[in-house]
Amino acid sequence: MESASSFVLGRAAVGLWCLSIGLLAQHPTWANESQSESKVRTRVVPLVFSSDNTEVAYGLGGVSIGAGQPQAALFALGFTSENNSKAVSVGALNYQIPNLASWYFSGFFYQSDMPDYRYFVSEDPGFAIRGNDSKPKFKRLWLKDFVARVQARWVLPIGAAKSENFSLLRRPILPEQSQPRLSLDPRQSGVSSIRFEWEQHQRDFTESDKVTDSGSDVFRLRFDWDNTGSRLIPTSGGRVRLASQWGNNHKGDDRWRLYEGTLSGFFGLPASRDWAKQQVLALNLHATHTPTWDSSSAQNRPPAYLGARLGGLMRLRGYRGSRFYDRSSWVYSAEFRLIPKWQPLANVLETLGYRVPWWQLTFFADTGRVAPDFDLREFHRNMKTTAGAGLRILAEGLLIRIDFARSEEESATLVTIDQSF
Repeated sequence: MESASSFVLGRAAVGLWCLSIGLLAQHPTWANESQSESKVRTRVVPLVFSSDNTEVAYGLGGVSIGAGQPQAALFALGFTSENNSKAVSVGALNYQIPNLASWYFSGFFYQSDMPDYRYFVSEDPGFAIRGNDSKPKFKRLWLKDFVARVQARWVLPIGAAKSENFSLLRRPILPEQSQPRLSLDPRQSGVSSIRFEWEQHQRDFTESDKVTDSGSDVFRLRFDWDNTGSRLIPTSGGRVRLASQWGNNHKGDDRWRLYEGTLSGFFGLPASRDWAKQQVLALNLHATHTPTWDSSSAQNRPPAYLGARLGGLMRLRGYRGSRFYDRSSWVYSAEFRLIPKWQPLANVLETLGYRVPWWQLTFFADTGRVAPDFDLREFHRNMKTTAGAGLRILAEGLLIRIDFARSEEESATLVTIDQSF
């Protein structure tokens, strides 16, 4: 599992719509792209899936869109499985406080207990390096996972947000909707925001009655400039993200820092009158570095699930989550995104009470690596490459993402929400 609220499913049969409800907490801004409606829309659905960590699992997921405020949402998920794995998560997303119109607040809680968790072989679970040339070896551990997170997002009064009529709810989500013209000046274009986030993440690995604690308290500060006309289906512009994390490990009271940078660009291609509504080439660069890293011991390092890692849902899809972990990482991604004119899901699912205005086909490739130092030459040697195809389905304001990816080690089916970048 890449994270507390996301499932990486290899060779698994999944109720895709049901599963997507349980993934909301990983992307707390999903409701920003929903249709602007005053009424509350609530869905409760059964959850059925299978993975090598849980075997067959059953549960319930629910979401209430517009609960109390038009841009906000509440969600909950719980499941139990045939091998006695169990998990529960709840969240409140994008709530505002009176007289603070530019601020959005979210909170999330997750707890799981998995007695037969497949994890990488290491003497120090949670911290051992898995470098670019490492071999994949696994063993079974008992994993107990706990996450509590609160976030405050401040939308800066510049660019598109300086308009009195600005609302995150009004950004286009349909290919037929026109997208605004953009400039390269953040004071005049795009949505700029600063996020403040605190998280407590505790992971306990148990093997033969020996417990390894890999928990950490984390504070994140992140700046985003979303200079696109649509967060879900941009046809031009780009995005910049700069972030810093400060962590305090529960084991040994080690302190660490992590820097992260992301750059994305979107280029609209001519659409076919006969079979395509929209065609876009999307490009992304993501880099991380851990300046406090101690190469001689596991001190002053973030746990693998919080540090410079590749594999899983977002980067180097096709490798297991956190397959590669080291001091620094560098990865490129490219996607061709196509919204066809043939949209049968809209009519079929509308009869069941669900709004599904479009689906999107994607072809993608990721290439990159981790390294013991932030060295551009080293980053471009012996890079790992994955490729695949995917579907994106907009259902009830949620973008469900299903990726089928292949690496040199294995193939994987990945199910989550939101675009990969």
